[in-house]
Amino acid sequence: MPSERQVLGFLVRGAVSDERLIDSITRALGLPPGEAARFDADGPAEATVLVETTLRPSGFRTDVTLYADASRTRGVSVLTSLEVATRVAALLREEVLSSPPADDPAVAATWLLVTPDGQRFRASEASPGADEDSVDIDRASLRPL
Repeated sequence: MPSERQVLGFLVRGAVSDERLIDSITRALGLPPGEAARFDADGPAEATVLVETTLRPSGFRTDVTLYADASRTRGVSVLTSLEVATRVAALLREEVLSSPPADDPAVAATWLLVTPDGQRFRASEASPGADEDSVDIDRASLRPL
């Protein structure tokens, strides 16, 4: 019986290649090589973590969705978007945005920013202007967590 996959997600500031991103996710989760792979709707799904990306035109450019078999991951005590984002930010040396937990009262209006050195901030989303497919933050709104 296939295990149920947990869906996690975050956004990376830069445009990150799939190869570099998958390597970082593999290392962040303590997986052996090959246990994180690009998501392919028509392909096999044996990898512990399947990675789907969308490149945005500006702001936080790489939108990442993970489909993880949490029963097969190591190195992360609690598998949350924020915990994975924190580890990936350090490995990529990039800022990463994560949504607050669902039970956070500010979930609809804020993001959690993680810096490469592990600092965490609550941030308000900046208006995308004419580019509605972009996500960025208002730097003046940063508040340490």
